[in-house]
Amino acid sequence: LIPATGADPIQSPRQAIISRVAVEEGQPVKAGEDLFILRSDEIRGWGTQSRTLTEDLRAKEESLTQYQTAYVSQLEIKKAEIEQAKSEVKFRENHAKTSRELVTRMEKLAKLGAESEIDLIKLKLDLAGSEKDFSVAQRTLQQVNLDRERMETEHARQRGEQQSEIEKLKMRIGALKIDLENTQQNLLTVRSPYEGVITSMDQRTVGSFVQQGQVLCQLARKDAKPRARMTLNETGLPKLAIALRVRYFFEAFPYQRYGAVTGKLDWISPSAVTTAEGSHFVALGSLDRYEISPRAGQVLPLRVGMRGDAHIIVGGRTLIEYAFEPIRQLRESMKQ
Repeated sequence: LIPATGADPIQSPRQAIISRVAVEEGQPVKAGEDLFILRSDEIRGWGTQSRTLTEDLRAKEESLTQYQTAYVSQLEIKKAEIEQAKSEVKFRENHAKTSRELVTRMEKLAKLGAESEIDLIKLKLDLAGSEKDFSVAQRTLQQVNLDRERMETEHARQRGEQQSEIEKLKMRIGALKIDLENTQQNLLTVRSPYEGVITSMDQRTVGSFVQQGQVLCQLARKDAKPRARMTLNETGLPKLAIALRVRYFFEAFPYQRYGAVTGKLDWISPSAVTTAEGSHFVALGSLDRYEISPRAGQVLPLRVGMRGDAHIIVGGRTLIEYAFEPIRQLRESMKQ
């Protein structure tokens, strides 16, 4: 039986040599149980690499803290400059307003002849200078505000980059710690991530070389719904068709005591499939039920990984056909 929803590949985390194969096909495993032990000289350097990365992380975190402290100080200075620029703008605005009012009054007096034109011109020149100073103060305020915005933008960018580098280091350190939890000297233990059943073995030979990411075996969850995977005899292929009924006999449940489970033929491989056992045709079949009940109140579940025989029902014979079977065989032999 294989999982109806498929199995999860267990991959080699590193380039290594298989030192021990701890499981076999169809074997149930507990969560955390050893599956493979791999040997790699690369593993020896993981501890040093982890310590180096941890030191880099500490240095970057300290650098980020110092940068943040310096930024806060610079920001306070910039805020003080902004407040000073605001005060200057306010002063220049009031000065220009006062000068403008004074010129207005002097113009009225000049029209009445109570004020000389020369004094009026001087006041107008003072007003122009005051308005110029007011404009300069406004531009200065705009500039310091712009400087503050640039400072905040640059701070956000640099802080984001530094935090991104810190997160990357943390992820690398975390991955190394996980690997180191399963290592001893130059040996790496690959363990089962959950309780399940080994549905197939891609690597069986001790001493085999495996690449990083190469599949070691296929693991299915214990509670996965099963379906039947059958190896077919080529002599019977012409008689097979989709939807034929199937009777399943399981090694774990002897037929004499538990009976058989019925099902249906769902798929036949169009060509031979090559596996570790050789080249053969395979088929997939569904089950009418997922448990066996030998007696009332007792339910025995069918689990992924169980083995047995499948009898595909290709037809039936009447009693007369059974009676004339010897004659048919005799005719066949005479034709030959």
